Order: sequence, then structure tokens, then C-alpha cells
Amino acid sequence: MKTNAIRPDEAAERRTLLRAMLLEARARTQAELVAHLEAQGHSVTQSCISRDLRDIGAQKVGGRYRIAPERRSQLPGLAALIESFSPAGPHLVVVRTLPGGAQRVAHAIDTAAWPEVAGSVGGDDTIFVASTTEAGQRGILDRLRAAVSPEGPGGLE
Repeated sequence: MKTNAIRPDEAAERRTLLRAMLLEARARTQAELVAHLEAQGHSVTQSCISRDLRDIGAQKVGGRYRIAPERRSQLPGLAALIESFSPAGPHLVVVRTLPGGAQRVAHAIDTAAWPEVAGSVGGDDTIFVASTTEAGQRGILDRLRAAVSPEGPGGLE
């Protein structure tokens, strides 16, 4: 008997790839997104892409699918608290904050409901953000990079 079992982390990995593609604003059709994901090793249908687009907050603007501006950065006002972030192993990101800032930033990450985040633990000045996949870790790093960059989409200002 053949089953179409999906790995638990496949949806998060797929959405991370979609998000990265949409932040570059390259896709005009869902068929392009299907082809892109199939090239990355994900067998998907148009209805799956449609659900993923809804879940990551994408919309069609000017003939291209894009991440809605309000969904790009969901850590408003917290950029000044983040000092650094880096990968640790294949599924963990370590975020360093100013003393006393880690719990606020961790709470913002958790409430932002980034699909690539499995969870976070915030101490006084350090946060461990866990992802379920390596692609998810890259997605978290990309989101943090965009959030703290003065030129990044949305920023944290």
C-alpha cells in the first residue's frame, strides 16, 4: 500500500522557500511557485500553494505575489534590543540582546507565529529559537536580518 505521507517539517520548509522567493518578488503565477518548489524537491499542488500563500500572508500586488508589508516585520520597536544572532547547529538560532531584552524579543517572535519557528526560550540577554528544519533556520535568520537592517523590509523601528 502506497501512502502520501508528508514529513511534519515539510510544510514549514516549503513555506520558508516560498517566503524567500516572494521577498524577491519573482512569482507572477501559482504555476511558477509550483515549478520553483518542485525544483527544490517538493511535490506540491496548486491548492497546496494557495493554502501556503494564505498562511504566510502573501497577496498578489502589481501582478506578482508578495509578502504583505505588515507581515514582513512583526517585531516593531525591538531592533534596538537585538545585538547579534547566529546559527547554532542545524536547527537553532541564538539571539543576543541587551540585558533584560531577551524575554520581550522572544515573546514577539512567538506571537508573530513565524511558520519556521518551533519555539523559543528567552533568558535575560539570550534567546534560543528552534526550527524544525535547516531551511527553517535559514528563514529565521533571514527574518531577523531583515528586521534589524535599516534598509530591510519593515525593519523594527
